[in-house]
Amino acid sequence: MTRKRLLLCLPAGTLLLAATLTGCGEDDPAICSSVDELRSSIGDVTDVNVDEDTLTTLQDDFAQVQTDLKQVKSDAADEYATEIDAVEEAVSSVSSSLDAAVATPSPDTVRAVGTAVQALGAALTGLDDAVESTC
Repeated sequence: MTRKRLLLCLPAGTLLLAATLTGCGEDDPAICSSVDELRSSIGDVTDVNVDEDTLTTLQDDFAQVQTDLKQVKSDAADEYATEIDAVEEAVSSVSSSLDAAVATPSPDTVRAVGTAVQALGAALTGLDDAVESTC
């Protein structure tokens, strides 16, 4: 290929590459962003070192998890029903154990919160794995 032809082909190739890269991620289904938000809010909950002093912080962070889960359900309840159900069960368990720990703080009730939060993280991993191919 002559130098002149090469120079003429470079702009066309650059435009094609730019058009291809610009399209990436723009057409992701709504479930992708809602799972990202849920992942972030669950991360806030799982990052808390659970003890009697952090229960209020955990409650505040957990309220966002519940809001984000509603959005995930709205975006893809049918397609990922099994995984969403697992996250809902884990959310329910965290909610119950957190309520019990706030009402009656003790090593046992606080430990139950920690266990429930770990299960929530595992349930999210299942949802993440299922949604990964879509996003």
